Amino acid sequence: MPESMMILINVSRAVFLISNILLTYSFLTPKRSLWFQIIAFAGTWFAQYFLRGLLTPTGIDTFLIGYMLTILYLVPFMLVFKETLHAKIFVLFMVTSLSQFNFLICLFLELLIFNHMVGGLILVGQLLELSSIPLIRRYITPHIKNILEIINHQNPIFTLFPVFSFILLAFYGVQRTYLLPVFIPLVLATIIISFSYYLIAIAIDRTKRHQQLEKQLALQRDHYRNLSDSITTTKATRHDLRHHLVTILEFLGKKDVSAAQDYLNRLCTSYDDSSIPTVCRNQAADALICHYLKLAKQQDIAVVTKLHLPDDLGIDDLDICVIVGNCLENAFEACSEVKSAEPRFIDISTTISKGHLVIKIANSFSGLVQPQGDVFSSSKSGINHGIGLASVKTLAAKYQGHCSVSIEQQVFRVSVSLKLPQIVSSQNAVNLLG
Repeated sequence: MPESMMILINVSRAVFLISNILLTYSFLTPKRSLWFQIIAFAGTWFAQYFLRGLLTPTGIDTFLIGYMLTILYLVPFMLVFKETLHAKIFVLFMVTSLSQFNFLICLFLELLIFNHMVGGLILVGQLLELSSIPLIRRYITPHIKNILEIINHQNPIFTLFPVFSFILLAFYGVQRTYLLPVFIPLVLATIIISFSYYLIAIAIDRTKRHQQLEKQLALQRDHYRNLSDSITTTKATRHDLRHHLVTILEFLGKKDVSAAQDYLNRLCTSYDDSSIPTVCRNQAADALICHYLKLAKQQDIAVVTKLHLPDDLGIDDLDICVIVGNCLENAFEACSEVKSAEPRFIDISTTISKGHLVIKIANSFSGLVQPQGDVFSSSKSGINHGIGLASVKTLAAKYQGHCSVSIEQQVFRVSVSLKLPQIVSSQNAVNLLG
């Protein structure tokens, strides 16, 4: 084999490995330190290199050796990432199948054009795959994570799809039958499997949005029920007000000031101020925020709101509710664990600045928190407090924004920025100036 071809093949293998690792990190969440991750993957690569050197002289097909040694990467997957075993198997075989499919297509084109393996087109194909990772992270990663969420909830049936694809590609690669009548069915089968991923992801996404809609509707019903009760109470109070005024006037007419004061005190004590007012013009967010205001009041958690949240922002109401709901739920859970003798508060503000909707939430918490990927866990109780911000960060990226987290003493702060459509941001700027 010419030296130039060997160089191209070795470079292609390096790019292949780098692409697979980067794709893996697009879908899975690490739970170990960076040095541990480097050692785990480097150790697996050296073990694979050593075993390849032992198995190659035995006469076993080199492609088959490569496919068998791929399973070794289950070891760092198990040690590095926090998802379930089925989710790790799904990602391993899906990513490997994608790269193998790319390799086989480029190899087939080389044989078709040059009648022998050159290595140049294979390297180009691997570089194209590497350069496409940002697009995969933006458009495909959210859908794959939805599938992984289903797999994590004890639904391992989806793991069969990438495993079947991997076996199919391995069978074709080992056969070394690079004929068009054989290659076309392979391409069609791979496209069908990929389309199945797409259909599964779309179905899961629609199911999740339907569940979010149902939850939002339930919150709105509860909010409107509270408003209706508040209106009814106000009508009754207005009806009784004349009788109360007559009674107070009667006490004052008899110069019995102490009796009038006592009556007023009892009247103020009996007044029910538990109703929650409207906090913003966005009806969906208003119902959600009022729900948590009511919960916070029951737990004696002080809540300060400073909200500028118009009804039509050009952002899906469900996405706003997912962001605000997740942050408020985390804040409420954290405040609930604070001792009653210590400050318990939640501050939430929304503003529109420079074409972005900025959501800021700060809350008190007890104990120490330690970052672990997208999750913050309390060292005091040893459990996760629901401060997982992966979905919030995904939605922030969807709207070309960002999500940042900071911890100052015993205050946890989350800031989310979402880019508004140009027309909407201009209209809101005019409204603010007006």
